Amino acid sequence: MEKVRMDRLLKYYGADWIGMVLILLSIYYVGKQRRCGFIYGVFGCSAWLAFGLMTESVASVLANSTYMVLNFNGYRKWKAKAPGC
Repeated sequence: MEKVRMDRLLKYYGADWIGMVLILLSIYYVGKQRRCGFIYGVFGCSAWLAFGLMTESVASVLANSTYMVLNFNGYRKWKAKAPGC
């Protein structure tokens, strides 16, 4: 079995890894009813958007652009129930 090399893990400059971590944080904080979850979502989608551009995936670019708008809109409309993140 081939060893996993760093160049394979960072093939897309880590945009996929950053996007994954930020989206997981987004889901976690929105589940905890924290408004900052939407900010993590916007940045996570930005990372996935960059990934989509690097891989030339039109569907990924369109989907993540839409998700970014939805996250921004969620942040704007959210009535914070708990202070801070």
